[in-house]
Amino acid sequence: MLRSGASQEDVARWVVEQRNALKHTYRDLTPAPVVDRIVARTLARYGNAIGPSADQLRAAGKSWRDIIDSASRPGDHGDAFLVSRRSA
Repeated sequence: MLRSGASQEDVARWVVEQRNALKHTYRDLTPAPVVDRIVARTLARYGNAIGPSADQLRAAGKSWRDIIDSASRPGDHGDAFLVSRRSA
């Protein structure tokens, strides 16, 4: 998109939207106990269940390029994907 002449802002907003769409897709395929842990961590970190918007990231001092780069990488969910025998 950048090579085609789109602005960094437009690309950053698009990639954040795509990242969030992927989150919804994979959360629908993930066991509920795992999703519950991911949502709890995301709420604690960002104040909402899906994560930061492009505007929130800009307000936190990220450049449009920083947003593009970070939204293009998988997030760190620590041990959220480990399902104990009790929760499985």
